[in-house]
Amino acid sequence: MRWTDVSREALQNLMRRKLRAFLTMLGVVIGTAAITLTLSLGYGAEKTQMDRLARATNLRIISVYPQYSWDSPFGNEGGGGRSLSAIDDRVIAAIRRIKGVEAVTPVITTYYVDMSILTGKLVNRGILLTAVFPEDFMKMYELKEGRGFSGNLSRAEFIVSELSQLNFRDPKGKDVWIDPYGYLERGLDLPIPDIDWLNSPYKLTLRWYPEDAWDDGGEPTPRSRDFRGALVGVLPARLYDWSFSYEAIVDANWVKRAARDNREMFAALFPNDSLAKYSDVRVLADSVDSVLEVKKQLDDFGLSSYTQLQWIGEFRDQIRTMQGFLSFIGAVSMLVAALSIANTMMMSIYERTREIGVMKVIGCGLGDIRSLFLAEAGYIGLIGGGFGLAASYAASYALNEVEWLRELIGRIMSTDVFGSGADTASLIPASLSWTVWAFVIAVALASGVYPARRAMRLSSLAAIRNG
Repeated sequence: MRWTDVSREALQNLMRRKLRAFLTMLGVVIGTAAITLTLSLGYGAEKTQMDRLARATNLRIISVYPQYSWDSPFGNEGGGGRSLSAIDDRVIAAIRRIKGVEAVTPVITTYYVDMSILTGKLVNRGILLTAVFPEDFMKMYELKEGRGFSGNLSRAEFIVSELSQLNFRDPKGKDVWIDPYGYLERGLDLPIPDIDWLNSPYKLTLRWYPEDAWDDGGEPTPRSRDFRGALVGVLPARLYDWSFSYEAIVDANWVKRAARDNREMFAALFPNDSLAKYSDVRVLADSVDSVLEVKKQLDDFGLSSYTQLQWIGEFRDQIRTMQGFLSFIGAVSMLVAALSIANTMMMSIYERTREIGVMKVIGCGLGDIRSLFLAEAGYIGLIGGGFGLAASYAASYALNEVEWLRELIGRIMSTDVFGSGADTASLIPASLSWTVWAFVIAVALASGVYPARRAMRLSSLAAIRNG
């Protein structure tokens, strides 16, 4: 028999027993939908978290720190197990040569400076001074407004976040506390003072306390130095990323130039040679896919590093654990469907015993008989799996659009990922659909193997006589 004849005959046999075939396929539909939806929740949770992190921060950024060790001095070139307890320009240059690295900048923040920025009647007191390599920094972070550093070192060009803008207050006005987190959580615009931020003049005042300067009361006498400044960019405030939220970011080259002209002040502001040895470095990988490989090379180099993708990996493990439990339920449904297919095929053999005997007598080969019954089982898997995937897509749409369904799934899986505001509760990639469909067809074919072999072993004469 040709394969077209086998396919046509298999479909006709299923149509003769519509109710039985329908009920068998219904079990396949339920099993297919259970497996697909379970896996889709994991894909949806991962996409939601990736989207949240992508909006909150640049996933290509890796935070790098010295790796302090008592038995591995700085500069040890001994290979495996070494640690670098300091990062200087030589180490920065070596990091740049690592494959997959696009940009590198130290983040030099001083916590010893009493700094304020004045513009018009508004002043921001207590803002931190942070120095970066401007070109590398601008590759890592996008500005909400402004153009970034121009390279003009005659003035203190700086960048602030929207949260820093909130802290510009009129010292003579009423001090009102603002909850920025509440605004961001509700998606509201921050109540930033309405001034021409990018074109206003600024004065940066740095104060320090020399050890040898004391007043009559025994208190240290501060000294100060004013710098002409220009705001060249504003970073957006992000709900899940508070990096540089309350800092004035300046060009490290301007800081080093100012340090040469004000040695006493900068020696107090940046003790322990922190302008030459960095405790915090940011590395930008050339793609998200290369982040973990770059991190591995940094760790092998003797540094300590962290990336948000590490947290994603831990989250994936948690999701896979929950998926494993729910997939077990889906697998049980699929097992029941497989037994139902086998039972249907066995019943079909008993009902068609005489037909099988006649087929053998007129010269139908054993391979054709086996193919016929396997084709019937395959059609049950093919059609049932197709309808199961259609039901899965419908359920996935409902999970993404109906909030109370998302919250219900969140409670079942003990996570807030699917709660209110979730971007994607369920995601069914094309690869998942094809894989599940192929798996269901394979299970159906496997369920039909024993009945097919049973049909092949029937005696022709006995089948005709008993039939």
